[in-house]
Amino acid sequence: MILPQTFYEQDTITVAKKLLGCYLVHPEGEETTLGRIVETEAYLAHDPAAHSFVGKTKRNAVLFGPVGHAYVYFIYGVHYCVNVVTGREGAGEAVLIRALEPLRGIALMQQRRRTERLIFLCNGPARLTEALAITIAFNGSSFFDGSLQIWSADSHSSAPIGDTDIVQTTRIGITKARELPLRFYLKGNRYISRT
Repeated sequence: MILPQTFYEQDTITVAKKLLGCYLVHPEGEETTLGRIVETEAYLAHDPAAHSFVGKTKRNAVLFGPVGHAYVYFIYGVHYCVNVVTGREGAGEAVLIRALEPLRGIALMQQRRRTERLIFLCNGPARLTEALAITIAFNGSSFFDGSLQIWSADSHSSAPIGDTDIVQTTRIGITKARELPLRFYLKGNRYISRT
């Protein structure tokens, strides 16, 4: 059910595609918040938009560590974003989880996001971290044996994802290297981000 560390050793673009349809899960005591991953974005070595582009620093050190770990960062002084380290250790590559389809713990997500509308709970990288209570405390934690998990696509009853179900397009919400076709989402899914 939980994706093993070896899953994240694949090349970063492959991981970005294969994460679609999988589940981001935060067990929280008696309550679990869970969403189906419907949008991802790849950040590669030598990518001007990647936090690793400047080399290893105290802030981005997790990107250069073991794969399958969370790289969580604070953006605009307000929001958190969550990535999973991929590829090979030392490469500085990761996949940003951009959007989820909320499935479990919805009332708790609605309370945190201060909205009843399901479509606005997790349709963006900052929204999903707020909905699932993902903060900087998870930076460096493992997705395969930590308190934040990624479950395989067959963990719940949903149709298998094929290549024709995936849209590959340019990245959004950034200024550097936005022309690179490294954003992936499930075709026709209403929960993907818009900006």
